[in-house]
Amino acid sequence: MRRRLSALVALALASCASSPVQEPAVPGAVAMGDEAWLIAGRFPAGRQPDGNSILLRGPGGALLIDTGRHPDQVARIEAQLAALHVPLVAIVNTHWHLDHVSGNPALKAAHPGVRVYATSAINGALDGFLKDSAANSRKALADGLVPPEMVPDVEGDLATIARGAELRPDVAVDASRDVTLAGRRLSLRVAPHAATERDLWVYDPEGRRAFVGDLVTLPVPFLDTACPEGWLGALGAVASSGARQVVPGHGSPMDRVAFGRWRGAFTRFIACARGSGALEGCSAGWTEDAAEWIGSDAARAKAMADYYGERIRSGKLDGYCKV
Repeated sequence: MRRRLSALVALALASCASSPVQEPAVPGAVAMGDEAWLIAGRFPAGRQPDGNSILLRGPGGALLIDTGRHPDQVARIEAQLAALHVPLVAIVNTHWHLDHVSGNPALKAAHPGVRVYATSAINGALDGFLKDSAANSRKALADGLVPPEMVPDVEGDLATIARGAELRPDVAVDASRDVTLAGRRLSLRVAPHAATERDLWVYDPEGRRAFVGDLVTLPVPFLDTACPEGWLGALGAVASSGARQVVPGHGSPMDRVAFGRWRGAFTRFIACARGSGALEGCSAGWTEDAAEWIGSDAARAKAMADYYGERIRSGKLDGYCKV
């Protein structure tokens, strides 16, 4: 009996020793391993989206990649930070779209000394795209053209644009470089003329992960300010990085095989929209190719793909490819 008890105790101890430590994750956050947590963005019907936010913990504190749009995304980030019991020391913005940077002012106010790393492309956006967007939004609100459920988002975006100076980075990263942030070694890689004038994606050699912002999005590629051909080049750089996992700006993490399928679907959609066949075939092709990720969101994906396909076919995106 004693021998049997000893064997059972030894087995239990061995089991505990081999089991992975459960990293703390609050509701709305998912532990990905390697001291990384995903706070997934949301995209409810009739509302503007939040991009994904990622927290990385290192010996020197926490690093946050992208800050979302809505206050509840910031609240989830703060809750996960509190669970980790570490200070926020750095923010990396993958690009200037408001669903990835709007949380910057609130987080900087709550965490004095935090430094934001991003490209300087937001300077041109504040003087161009965002300025024009604000003017159009104010007119639409005045004319009663904004659906009631969208009014809070439009008003929130206008408030964010009005604080545009607070969205500029503390450290401009306009060329790829290796850095140590929060005690973690990372590679900040700049993709010119992709989803925006300059996108910043992050390669984590420890976890062999690529955090790519809007270089991967669902339910469709968000081509509002994109150069399709530059975007294709950026996806090639991600594929050659050696990443075993790709974490999108919108959507769930993908292994390298799934990322290859997404990249193939994107490539076919761009080629179709650049061609001369019916655009309906391009959007239908996208929803078929991306069905594994779109799921029940096929109708919205089809409508959005119709819109972006027309923008490509008509040349409305060509200006974003100019050097």
